[in-house]
Amino acid sequence: MKKPIIAVDVDDVLAKSAQGFADFSNAMWGHSLTADDFDEDWMKVWGTDLAETRRRAEIFHNDEVFSGFGHFPEAISVLVDLKQRYKLVVATSRRTVVEGVTRQWLDTHYGGIFDGVFFTGIYDVPGDTGERHRDRLTRTKNDLLLELKADYLIDDQLKHCFATGEHGVEAILFGNYPWSRHRELPAHVTRCRDWAEVEAYFAKRG
Repeated sequence: MKKPIIAVDVDDVLAKSAQGFADFSNAMWGHSLTADDFDEDWMKVWGTDLAETRRRAEIFHNDEVFSGFGHFPEAISVLVDLKQRYKLVVATSRRTVVEGVTRQWLDTHYGGIFDGVFFTGIYDVPGDTGERHRDRLTRTKNDLLLELKADYLIDDQLKHCFATGEHGVEAILFGNYPWSRHRELPAHVTRCRDWAEVEAYFAKRG
């Protein structure tokens, strides 16, 4: 029997990326940020104009920074158990410029768990990573889930979880982060604050 497919996000689901972003910003530019200050609008977080934000983003997107992100050790046993009943894949919106280090990081911390790692490329800009990625510049994570024929998504971002309802994909809104709090969730989205709750969610599904 074909296993149902669970697509798992990387940042702040498998990797402690917001903390890594805060730590790097504090060390590099003298901020006093915490993980709770994170927002996808980096101009707002840094208090910079567009040009400076782009300059900093290029500095931030390097292998040394991304390889140093922490992981969620408690996720490993949950994922290993889920792998017996589901096909697990990674679906990330990370820029493809960090594709290599992302794959290495996943091998280091979650080796042997995932059957594939897929990038949407939605944050890439033309010329960043070569011609082969240009067709992915406008693809959303929801588009990627449709291509993968995913049945479930585990993600920390409301926009990705909300969008999955268009194609009947069940979404697990991971974490209890400031950027995803205080929102009424649609029927196809379930909040799981940690990996123990993810385990309980799928245990109910047999």
